[in-house]
Amino acid sequence: MINYFSNNFKIGMKFIFLNQPYIIENSEFVKPGKGQSFVRIKMRNLITEKLIDKTFKSTYNLNNADILEKKLKYLYNEKNNFYYFMYKSNFEQIMISNKVIKNKKKWLIPQYDYIITFWNQLPIFLTLPNFIKLKVINTDFVLKGDAIINNKQATISNGELIKVPSFIKIGDLIKIDIRRKKYVSRSKL
Repeated sequence: MINYFSNNFKIGMKFIFLNQPYIIENSEFVKPGKGQSFVRIKMRNLITEKLIDKTFKSTYNLNNADILEKKLKYLYNEKNNFYYFMYKSNFEQIMISNKVIKNKKKWLIPQYDYIITFWNQLPIFLTLPNFIKLKVINTDFVLKGDAIINNKQATISNGELIKVPSFIKIGDLIKIDIRRKKYVSRSKL
């Protein structure tokens, strides 16, 4: 088992803390004028997704977590309880429960690749891609030359409402930034 010393903590590092897997999302090394140096980090629990602020002395160490991230293709879901993904290398399918997917299910699109995090060979976390392409299923019609409306509401195929430019029509495929739930660009198939 590899130990990580706190003065070497880096963003993205995965480790075990209080028998739970965590990932470092922010790390700041502080060397005060007097006293011992320390590291201030923001770490996310990979099971509960809770973000925690924690401070460690520079001599503290943490154990490496047996965590693997694998890119899998989403296939389908079964009664919103189980979601099926496939390894592209050998076409083996795995089933992931709703407890892991949580509120991310509206962003699951068949044939899209998603990163699944495994801890001790069990799936524990789903990472969504930053951008996704979806179809506009409903939006208002804007007359040409109507300069008052620059943005309008649109309903996309997963049911989300987002603001889009006035030239977007029903049936258009658009690229969306999932993190901000914002329109990025019009897209082609």
